[in-house]
Formats: sequence, C-alpha cells, structure tokens
Amino acid sequence: MKQYKAVIIGIILTIVPFNSAFAIAGFGLQVGQGMFSVDASYPETGSEYITLTNGAFDGAFNLGGYLYLDIIPFIDLEVDFNASVNTYDIDFQNAFGDMPTIPFGWASTNVYYTARKGFGISIPFLAAAKLHAGGGINTHLTTPIADVDMVTELLGGDLLNADPSSLEQNLEDYLTNKDNYVESTGIHVQAAFQFKLLMIDTFLVYRYTIADDIVPGSSGFGSVNVRLGMGF
Repeated sequence: MKQYKAVIIGIILTIVPFNSAFAIAGFGLQVGQGMFSVDASYPETGSEYITLTNGAFDGAFNLGGYLYLDIIPFIDLEVDFNASVNTYDIDFQNAFGDMPTIPFGWASTNVYYTARKGFGISIPFLAAAKLHAGGGINTHLTTPIADVDMVTELLGGDLLNADPSSLEQNLEDYLTNKDNYVESTGIHVQAAFQFKLLMIDTFLVYRYTIADDIVPGSSGFGSVNVRLGMGF
C-alpha cells in the first residue's frame, strides 16, 4: 500500500511543478489605493453667465476580491475585481442663480484578467514565498464626469435660464444610473510579492493600467493592492 502511495505522490509532483505545488489555487479579498490626480476642470459653456466647475481629487480607495490558479506549467492565471471610489465637488451658475456646491462621487468597477509567472524565493520563517510578474487585459465601468451637454439635458435644454435648484437631484440620478456609465477596456502590467504561511495567502501587488475613459485627463494610472486569502 505504501508503494502505491509513493507512486501516486510521484505522479502528482511530476505533473505539477514544485513552485506551484505550495498553492495550486487561492482566493480572497483585496484593498488598495489608485495612484493618480485629477485636476479641476472648467468646461466651456459658451456664455459668460454660465459656469460649470468640477473639483479636483486625488487617487481612489478600492475594495474587491481575487481568484488564481497555479496548475498550468510555466504560467499562473488570475482574475480580480474591485470597486474604486472618491469624491469631488460640482459647482454650477447661470442667469437664474447659483446651485449649492454638490459633493459628488466618482466610481469605477473593474475586472482584471492576468497571466503571470512566479519565481520561488527563500525567506527565513516563511513557509513559501514568490515574486510574480505578469500582465493582461481589463474591463471597466466608470461614472462620467459632469459636462455641459449632460447639464443641458438635465435642465431641459435651457442652460442659461433654467432653475438650477433641480439640478442636484437630476445630476445624482444621472450619475448613479449604470446605464450612463462609460465602458472601457485596456491592458496592464503588474509585479507582486506573495508569501504563504500554512493556508494563509498574502500578496502585495503593484499594477499599472493603460486604458482610456477611466481617470479623467489620463490614459494610465498605477495602483497598489494588499491581498489576504486562502491558498491550497
């Protein structure tokens, strides 16, 4: 019986590379921070009596989850998702008067598909550790930043004389309706440090995303995520 067990173990170790055997699959949660800055914007309204201002904001907090498989020789596959949020102020003025400043939210939901290569390293007191490098594709749904066309529509087509007091609720309804989100796709590269103690899996991930229509005024941004989960 012991001989059969030895044969079975030998077959498994032959099929699955040693470096991936310490965790052939895993899942968990992640938190992080998007690293970017969005400047205040002043869309051209075509009239000195009409002004629209979108305030500046820096970065975005994100929260999500991940899943990876390490059963394919020479490559690992992972998918992770997160929601990123921050706030900015919207100010509007026309001939009728001023709208009170609206503190509003920018949000983006993101899914990343990554192929990565791991390199085992030795660190004292850690059961297993790896460095990862990889890249892949990503998809995003992002709330639009307020612009003149949007505000004109929400005020019934009369940007100069409409009562701006109704704009706050109309704008909130518009920007929180997923049908109005901007869809985009992109590519990314990332590097990560992973260590595993018993079944507890931890990652520190730096990623650079190249995609339009996510961060206003930029086609790329960095992010740092910390992951905590289970590896098997």
